[in-house]
Amino acid sequence: PNYDSYYDLVWGKAIAHGHLPDYDVLRSPTPHPLAEVYTAFLTLFGGAADRIFVLTTIAAFLGLLVCVFRITQLLLKSTLIAAVGVLVILLRTDLDFYAMRAVVDIPFLLLIFWAALLELERPRRGLSVLILLTLAGLLRPEAWVFAGCYWLWLAPKLSRRDLILYAGLVAVAPVIWAASDWIITGHPLHSLTSTRDVAGQFGRQRSVPKAISLIPSYLGANEEIVNVAAGGLGCLLGVYILGRRAALPAALMAIGLALFLAIAAAGLSVIPRYLAVPSILLNVGVAVALFGWTLVKEPREARWVAIGIAVVSLGLVAWRSVSWTNDLRKLHGQTLFVKHQHRDLKGILQDPSVAPLLGRCGPITVPTHSAIPVIEYETGLPKSAIQASIAQKRPPDHGLLFIGSSFNFEPAAQRSVTASSESSARKWWSNYPLSTFTYVASNPFWRVYARCPGVPGA
Repeated sequence: PNYDSYYDLVWGKAIAHGHLPDYDVLRSPTPHPLAEVYTAFLTLFGGAADRIFVLTTIAAFLGLLVCVFRITQLLLKSTLIAAVGVLVILLRTDLDFYAMRAVVDIPFLLLIFWAALLELERPRRGLSVLILLTLAGLLRPEAWVFAGCYWLWLAPKLSRRDLILYAGLVAVAPVIWAASDWIITGHPLHSLTSTRDVAGQFGRQRSVPKAISLIPSYLGANEEIVNVAAGGLGCLLGVYILGRRAALPAALMAIGLALFLAIAAAGLSVIPRYLAVPSILLNVGVAVALFGWTLVKEPREARWVAIGIAVVSLGLVAWRSVSWTNDLRKLHGQTLFVKHQHRDLKGILQDPSVAPLLGRCGPITVPTHSAIPVIEYETGLPKSAIQASIAQKRPPDHGLLFIGSSFNFEPAAQRSVTASSESSARKWWSNYPLSTFTYVASNPFWRVYARCPGVPGA
C-alpha cells in the first residue's frame, strides 16, 4: 500500500484492538471511515493484511472496468467500443498504480460507476443506487454530492415517506464521517480542516481560475493529447449518437467538474485524481472517437464527420503510442522500486541485529515521513518512537538511524513539508550516517546505525 493506505491499516489495527485511531501525525492523510473499518477486519489475517488490502483494491479495479464496459455497451450497443474503452483505461498508468498501491480512490470509483450502471439498467432505481453512493461517501466526500443530486432526480417520483427515507440515507455518510471525527478528535470537521492544512503545507491549494487552467492536463491523466483531444471529440460524437440518452454520462461529467472547482474554492488539495470520474468518461470518449463511425449511418454528412474524427484520432494514437510505451516502462520501474523498498525495509526490521533494538534504542529516525506508517504497522511501536529527519529541529544524538539508498521512500515523490521546494525540506543530516552513530546492519536498500549507551549492540 501507499502512505495514506498504510495509515488506514495502522488506524484499523487500533480500532481492532479497542483503541481510537490517532490522527495527529506528521502530514496526516485524510481518514476514510469505511477503509478503517475494512482494515480493522483485515487484522484477522495478521501480517498478510497489507497484501490482502492491495489484492482487494486490484479486484475493485477489475470491477470498475466491468462497470465501464457494461455502461458503454448498454448506451452505445457496441461491444467493440466498450472493449476499446476498457483498453484505454488500462493504459492509464496512474489508475493502474493506484490499484496496485491500495489507494481508496479505486473502490470509490467502482461504487460510483456501479451505481451509474444500476441506474442505467433501470432508471430511478432508488434504494440500491443510494446504498452504493452512501458507501462511496464513506471513502470520499464527493459522493455526498452525487447522492444529493440523485435524490433530487428521484424526488418528483417519490412519496412523502420515501422522500424523507431517502433524504435520511443521503445524510448517513456525512453524519457518520462527522461523528467519527468528533469521537476521535473532538472536532466534527477535523477531516476538512486537517486536509486543508496539509494542502497548504504541500502547496497544493489553487485558486478557482488556476484550477480551471489545470483541468485539461488533469483530465488527460498520463496522456493529455489523446485523452483530451480525441476523447473530447469522441464525447461530442457520443452526445450526437445518444441524444437524450447521454444524460447520465453528461451528469457524471458535470458533477465531477463542479466538485473539482468546489474543492479548489474550499482550499483543499487540487490534484489530478479528484477529476477521475470525468477523466474516465473521456477515456471512453477516445474509443467513441475511434469507432463511433460504425454507429453513424445517416445522414451521410454526419457519417463522414465521424469518419474524419476516427482518422484524426487514429493519427493521434499512433503519434502518442511511444509515450504510452514509456509510461508502461515507468510504471514497471515504480512497481519494482516499491517492491524492493518495502521488502528490504521489512527485512531490516527483522534483522537479528536490529530487531532487539527497536523497542530499546529510540527514537528511530527515518529520512522522510513516508516510511513512518510502514514501520509503525510492522513493529507496533507508538508514533513517538519514530521521527522523520525533515521534521527534526536538530540532528538526533541517540537512537536508531535508518538510511535509505534514496532520500525518497516513494517513487518520483515530491516530499516537501512546506510550500517550498523539496531541497528546503531536506536537512543536512537527512539520510546521512552521523559520525557519533555505529553501524549495525544493512541490505541493498537500507542501512541502520545506532547510538544508545548502555544498550547491548547499540
